[in-house]
Amino acid sequence: MGPDYRKIWKRSAAACLMAFAIVATPPASAPTVAAEKVVVTGVLGSWTSGLWPFLIARKKGLFSRHNIRHDIVFVPTAPGLVQQLTAGSIDMVALNGLAEPLHAVEKGAPVAIMRIMGQTSNYVMIGGKSIKSLADLKGKKVALGGLRDINKIYFDRVMAHTGLKDSDFDIIVIGATGARFAALQSGSIDGTMLVPPFNFTAVKNGFNSLGLVRDYAPDLPQTGMQASQRWAKANMSDAKEINIAIDEAVAWFYDDKNRQEAIDILVEASKGDPKEIGESYDFLRSIEFFARTSVIHTKPLENMMRDMVAIKDMSKMIPVSSLVVPGLNEIAD
Repeated sequence: MGPDYRKIWKRSAAACLMAFAIVATPPASAPTVAAEKVVVTGVLGSWTSGLWPFLIARKKGLFSRHNIRHDIVFVPTAPGLVQQLTAGSIDMVALNGLAEPLHAVEKGAPVAIMRIMGQTSNYVMIGGKSIKSLADLKGKKVALGGLRDINKIYFDRVMAHTGLKDSDFDIIVIGATGARFAALQSGSIDGTMLVPPFNFTAVKNGFNSLGLVRDYAPDLPQTGMQASQRWAKANMSDAKEINIAIDEAVAWFYDDKNRQEAIDILVEASKGDPKEIGESYDFLRSIEFFARTSVIHTKPLENMMRDMVAIKDMSKMIPVSSLVVPGLNEIAD
């Protein structure tokens, strides 16, 4: 009598299933990996130098290390970012000017400053090819981002030192830095303020640097990350982890040995010129542009609100405590 192949097959199949179960089933003590939390994040326009720490945190896996994943939504305007934040369409904003959340909170919108990113101005005043000084802008066309925004606040600070007033210029509103640079190139305007790398490109094309805005407004911050108060309160641990990841990214940015890799990261994201991005890196480091921690300092924000009230961009100053989510940040003078 030959072997019972049916019994042999059954024993073999059972052995295979047992082996598969042993391989496929992790030991009871095996650690589990926490699922990444998805945070819907707004980005203004495109990847720029102001977003360097955020890009570093993405590229170097710092967000992933803290179990955070950002789904990016590009929004064309700064007010549009705050509107989407208020509506709950996005959870946080990777970078925006600080005037926008101040407007929103004054009107009762549930928006919070998550951290300061640009703790000083990185704008450079740029004049046309025939403009050699700030005084030469008298009677000329000057482009600003708005008549009641951070551009106007900075411009007033700069021009206060020349004795010139708004009536001495033909002020044109052109929102985005790239669009203002294009207007300068076309000859439509005689002066504006630009951020890196546009200021470097302008000078190489024969336009004139008229000075750093921060020299006239050293006490004013420029940009920050913002969050929906509802989201931050419901996801406090995630919001804190994001701030920690940005702290790590800023420290990485300021480390000398990472210069070339930092440049490569922004070149890849922005498709910009490597030489000009290298100049932008050196410039931002030289002015200590990025805040190293998520501590919210009250005096710079109060200084900004004071200037905004002066140009009637705010009706009154509001408490800095209303701009933050309790427990998310350390508050200091």
